[in-house]
Formats: sequence, structure tokens, C-alpha cells
Amino acid sequence: MTSNLYNHYTEARQQRMERLQTDADSLFSIRRVREFCQGVIASCNNQASLDTSLSENIEYCFALNLITTFDPAKQKIIVWSRGCQRDYLLQEAFEEREISIERFSQMKIASRWYQMKDDDQAWRIFAHNIPFGEADRSKEITVFFDTLNRICILTDILTGHAAEYGFDADYSKVQQPSKVEDRWNVGQSARQHILDQLLDFADNGDWVDDEIADKVKVMLKTILGQGETPLVGKEGELSEGLWQLLESGRGDRVRVTWQNMVGYFDDRGLLKIKSAPMLNMDFFGDKEGSDNINKGRPSRGNMPTGLSEVLPLLDAYVPQK
Repeated sequence: MTSNLYNHYTEARQQRMERLQTDADSLFSIRRVREFCQGVIASCNNQASLDTSLSENIEYCFALNLITTFDPAKQKIIVWSRGCQRDYLLQEAFEEREISIERFSQMKIASRWYQMKDDDQAWRIFAHNIPFGEADRSKEITVFFDTLNRICILTDILTGHAAEYGFDADYSKVQQPSKVEDRWNVGQSARQHILDQLLDFADNGDWVDDEIADKVKVMLKTILGQGETPLVGKEGELSEGLWQLLESGRGDRVRVTWQNMVGYFDDRGLLKIKSAPMLNMDFFGDKEGSDNINKGRPSRGNMPTGLSEVLPLLDAYVPQK
């Protein structure tokens, strides 16, 4: 594996881990999914007792694995918690979840878990990522479900359900939204703040003409799902990928991602010809991280993996001179 390919691989894996950790409360809160899976098992067993075709039913296989590995995972959590004082339980649960998510993110079959929702559709779609029919991967599947249940139980504990597992947790010092709707609103508010930052950045550019700044701001609203016409299908997925670049990762992700996009805009001749450090001065008033501008230029051939993946979305809405 060449150095560039290795760096792209490790960067993508790091972003996947950070994405799962950032949104862990929603991605691993699957209490309703467990209920749906129990219903699927009961329904299939009633319809075809000992029917060998059940082994070919992907949704049934997912449901069965999720439910049968739950109690063993629960017992492991109980053993893990022994010796931990009440005041420290939530902190240790959080730290243990971070470690478990890091392991989970490295599993190939977990790569699309970031799409999970606690409803009766997302898990049925995700189930098709599990290679149930490949006997040589049975251990990999078992480890996946063991780790998944561990993370989900820890998430239950962290989101107010410790008593259901026999734990006495002190939630008095924990400040977190109490409803899924509240968490969604907090997330939307944070995204609006990011978008406002980008719109402010756009005003600082030395564009080739006065109209470009306004066109770029329209583009930003559109590709981030805030335009007049909602993005759907593949464009919606790419938009969410761009949000992940802005929200997840090391350092100031909004600044770094915008610097990459400045390189993209400059490559298309939308900015007056300047060096990367001087372009950085226009937008930020300093030269820090100006190398990120060069990385954002498609013509240089060294774009960050995440940005190159959303390039079709940028190309679809970039202003024309």
C-alpha cells in the first residue's frame, strides 16, 4: 500500500470513528429496534417452526443475533461495573463507550452504521451489510453483535436508563437534552451556526466579480440542505457527507473544510489570482493552515478523501463565471 493510499485509508477510518462517537447517543439508542427484532423473531417462529429457510432470511438473522447476544453483553457490563462507585459510573461508562466505538469503527461490516435510526426501516436495510451466508466470517459477525450490544447498553445507561440494568447512577450533574426532539433541535442549531460562519467567510473573499460572493452563498445553502429545494437521493447523502467534514475530526473542522473549499473555488477561477497564504489572509486575517487551500485544489491531485467524495455535489452547484 502506497503512502498516499495508507493516509487516505487511515483518515477515512478516523473520520468514521469520530462520527460514531459524536452522534453516539442517537446512533446507538436502538431500544425500539430491539422491540421490532423481538417481534420479527416471534412472527417468523410462529409461521415456520424449524423452517430451514429462516437461515436465508437476512432480517430474521439480524434480529436473532441482536437479541441472543444482548443478555451476554449485559452480564459483561454488570461484571465491568463492579467496584465502580456511583459517582463515577457515568464517567467510566462514557469512557468505556468511546473505547468500544473505536473498536467498532474498525470493523468492515460496521462501516454503514452511521446511517442507523431507531425505527423499523433502518435496521432492515443495514442487515444486508452482514455476511450471514459466509461461514468463514461467523466469528467476525459474533464480535460485531457483541460489541454493538455493549455500546448500546452503555448508551442506555448514559441516557437515563441505568436503573433498568440494576445500576444506581447519579444523573444530577449531567446536562443533556431529555428528548430526542430536543437533541435534534440542538443539532440543528449547531448546524445553523456553522452555516452562518461559512456565509460570513464567503463575504471576505476577493472574488473575480461582485456577484460571485452572493452566488457562492446560495451554493452553500443549497449543498448543505438549506436551499429552496431539498436535496434528495445521492445528493442528500453527499450533503450529509459534507456536514460530517464540517462537524467531525481533529482541529477546527469548519476552518479546515472552508480552506479546502477555497482551494476548490480558486481552482475554478472564481477568486482573483493570489498565493494560498494571501487567500488565507483574505478569509481569516492570518496565514495559518494555508496549505489546506492547496490540498483543496482538484488539479493538484491531493485532495482530502472526504472532500473528494463530495466533489460531485460541489461540481453540480458551483457558480459559473
